[in-house]
Amino acid sequence: MCQENYIKIPLGEDLSFIRLDSLEKLAKVDAIIFDCDGVIVDVMKSYISSIKETVNYIFSRLTGSRIEEKSLDRLIYILKKGGGFNNDWAVAYAISLLTLTIIPEELKKEFRKAVDSERFKHLDRPLDRLLLVEERLRQKKIDLGRLEESLQRLTELTERVGSSGKFFEKDLFSNSSMTGDDLEVLISSKRFLSYPGEVGEGLLMTVFEEIFLGCELFKEVYGQDCSFNKGRGLIENEKVILEKETLQKISSLIGRANFGIASGRPFIVSKYSMGELMDYFKPEARIFLDEVDKAEKDAEQRGEASDLSKPHPYSLLECSKNLKPFTLALYLGDSMADFMMVELANKIESRYLFGGVYSHFIMNDEQRLDFIKRGADIVIPSVRYLPYILKFIKEGKSFA
Repeated sequence: MCQENYIKIPLGEDLSFIRLDSLEKLAKVDAIIFDCDGVIVDVMKSYISSIKETVNYIFSRLTGSRIEEKSLDRLIYILKKGGGFNNDWAVAYAISLLTLTIIPEELKKEFRKAVDSERFKHLDRPLDRLLLVEERLRQKKIDLGRLEESLQRLTELTERVGSSGKFFEKDLFSNSSMTGDDLEVLISSKRFLSYPGEVGEGLLMTVFEEIFLGCELFKEVYGQDCSFNKGRGLIENEKVILEKETLQKISSLIGRANFGIASGRPFIVSKYSMGELMDYFKPEARIFLDEVDKAEKDAEQRGEASDLSKPHPYSLLECSKNLKPFTLALYLGDSMADFMMVELANKIESRYLFGGVYSHFIMNDEQRLDFIKRGADIVIPSVRYLPYILKFIKEGKSFA
């Protein structure tokens, strides 16, 4: 798909796009389902920053150096572009795992000795395990002068991982181009990061959640005190993009207030950021990580182990059940996992259209082009512009 297949609409300093052969279907939309991150809530300085801070917290504790932000932005974009890394914990894990393969060889040896030691195996707290490894590595003189060269290799590894998606470990650990030493480091790194270990047990998850939530909310959610972050959480940086006035305008254009949420974000942190806006969505049509986790556990008890996280269409289909009857539903998301979820849902029930929201995502110009290339039905910079686009589609009226 190319831009010639779209109507291009300038809105302020940004551009919106409407796919020409989707106009007839878009005019029939009478239900809207929203992703949360990057659509309802701006998470650039919360979740996305938590990925980068988690990676750098662990990397800097071991090496005394940080990876520059623009390099991390590129790595995050590569992983999310493939559609298999919608979960930000998984993104932080994949990058953290790979960064440990680019540390100097003398550090790799000390790292493996520390993680493979009997003492490490008998430590329960993630902080104690980190301190043990940190102490071992800091005894060595560290030369990261060639880090830029190593980052190129890190980018290449990330591109390989991004193409294999959520099952990247199988691909990475069996890859013939990895040397024996690299594989040993990966195995030790997996043990060190202990993902997806529970918060309070696994290092990666605990560091991420403390950085994201901050001590007060972390204790409320997990009933534990912080070990790695003594300050405020990055969740405090979140800003709600969607306003109730926008929802009211959309309601008048689609005929009724028929709104749902299908998100991979936990309910409690969504409610914390959205506040009263949550009440504008049908309670039975709000599907968060909690519902997905419960459905996975129920499936496991039936002997039907399944991964129902995006891009699996479970959350979208469950949400839409409680919005019926409707003719067509428009799902608004900011990632390729969201786009793929809509594609998979349409194979089951062909009633969904996709709107790509791009301005609240890293490397947003590339993201906009990716949505167009993949054939999104509409591409908009922000959900704030949706009423103008719907008015143009449904009434054929200009909004200049």
